[in-house]
Amino acid sequence: MNATMPATTVRDATPDDIPQAATLLTEAFLIAPVSQWLVTDIDARVTTFRTLFTLELEHALDVGATVHVAGPLSAVAIWYRRERPAPTGQVTIHQRRMLLAAGIWQHRVAALDALLDQHRPETPHHYLAYLGVTPWLQGRGIGTALLRHQHQLLDAAAEPAYLEATTPRNRGLYQRHGYAAAEPIPLPDGPSVWPMWRAPRPRDGRPASR
Repeated sequence: MNATMPATTVRDATPDDIPQAATLLTEAFLIAPVSQWLVTDIDARVTTFRTLFTLELEHALDVGATVHVAGPLSAVAIWYRRERPAPTGQVTIHQRRMLLAAGIWQHRVAALDALLDQHRPETPHHYLAYLGVTPWLQGRGIGTALLRHQHQLLDAAAEPAYLEATTPRNRGLYQRHGYAAAEPIPLPDGPSVWPMWRAPRPRDGRPASR
């Protein structure tokens, strides 16, 4: 008989969670195809990613973004509310800090940001910037618990969600949660990512029109 997995608790992150959450996200994304394209050397990738995720988490909490952690910090999700597209060519203070932290890899970080910005929707939405699960705990429904928690909030408010899936496996996961995939975006001499949109679902369970 299969053991029943305990329900995953979800809570808002605090500044005290940042060091552990940054390490978790680094481990979760370390060998992903886009990560290998961004920073080709794995030792440099560990150091660079930990710094970048620390900056990202600090920024997210500073601007009031939604940062959820699951269980005893076994997964992290970072959501931003996007009201309108950023002005073309404008570099924010946060983006500048991220580029400086990326060091010799900043040209790849800048290229990825610019390419993804071109495809992000103009309709206001909630943007899932990152969702990472501790590698040895993946496949146990922890990431699903984070998604369902946020989707319940978005559906209640009739608000859509958007993300970029970085692997076919992740694309399939998000499709099962109501996201529709657009045409893939190929990175220069690298892998592809898939823009994905989720319309809010009213109580009858049918997606609302976009």
